[in-house]
Amino acid sequence: MADDDTKEALLANQNQPLFYAPPISTDHFNLKQVAIILAAYLTLGTLCFSLIQDEISGTKTNKILDSVYFCVITMTAAGYGDVGPETKLAKSLACIFVFTGMALGGFALSKAADYIVGKQEILFVKAIHMHETYGQNEIIKEAESNKVKYKFFTILTLIIFLMTVGTLFLSLVEQLSYFEAFYCVCATITTLGYGDKSFSTHGGRLFAIFWILITTVCLAQLFVYLVELWTDNRRQMLVHWVINRKLTIQDLEKADLDDDKAVSAAEYIVYKLREMGKVSNEDIAIVVEGFKNLDVDHSGTLTVDDIKLIEAQS
Repeated sequence: MADDDTKEALLANQNQPLFYAPPISTDHFNLKQVAIILAAYLTLGTLCFSLIQDEISGTKTNKILDSVYFCVITMTAAGYGDVGPETKLAKSLACIFVFTGMALGGFALSKAADYIVGKQEILFVKAIHMHETYGQNEIIKEAESNKVKYKFFTILTLIIFLMTVGTLFLSLVEQLSYFEAFYCVCATITTLGYGDKSFSTHGGRLFAIFWILITTVCLAQLFVYLVELWTDNRRQMLVHWVINRKLTIQDLEKADLDDDKAVSAAEYIVYKLREMGKVSNEDIAIVVEGFKNLDVDHSGTLTVDDIKLIEAQS
């Protein structure tokens, strides 16, 4: 009877509104904030490096363009060697901007990449299942249940596209062979930056400013999603094993939190969540302690009277 009551309560609670604590992560950063951070970095960097352009060596095209280009290759650590600081002042500024750029710029760009991938994710799922009779709800459900996998394949597709565009551009504008162009693309997005091949023309550097920013960050995000994909697969395997394995007498003893020789639905759920690694013993202990503090009359249940007593005491 108690189990039936618990099940009914769980089903009833599914229709109740949920109240969430304020987010403590930085995932809620929007694209506008990301753009402001990036624009501030590039504006300040362009201003500083344009003022000391005579102290920077290398091929020159346009004062402002070269300053933005130098900012971008510094922030992304591409560092071809085609341009570089010569004096102590220029080298000091380069040191400052490489750290601030990799921290602020890298953070902002990774958020932008994550945002873009999230927007393209549904389109990617639709493209995969275009020959199947999937409705909008099924598409969204499929994307949510395999979110990490589709993010990984979405950004992998984007990187392949960007590498193709970069290779074609370098061969047509910078007059490199297809092999040398592809080699330069690989050296750029991995931030190897040997310096034997680079963007040296006016049009090439204008293209590089945007292309380098996007490709280097997309590659970094690809590795992030790859780790997440591996972790998610391991987690799903664990969940499947936990749900489908045979229950033993020892399991019942461990799941019996109140030592009443019976396992309720709530106790079973907590035990399985703990086994899946969703919650730890410490988490359970904290929640149990919170329950005891709310259970003013020590009845083992929470009632309206408990809440009223707490409100009266506060």
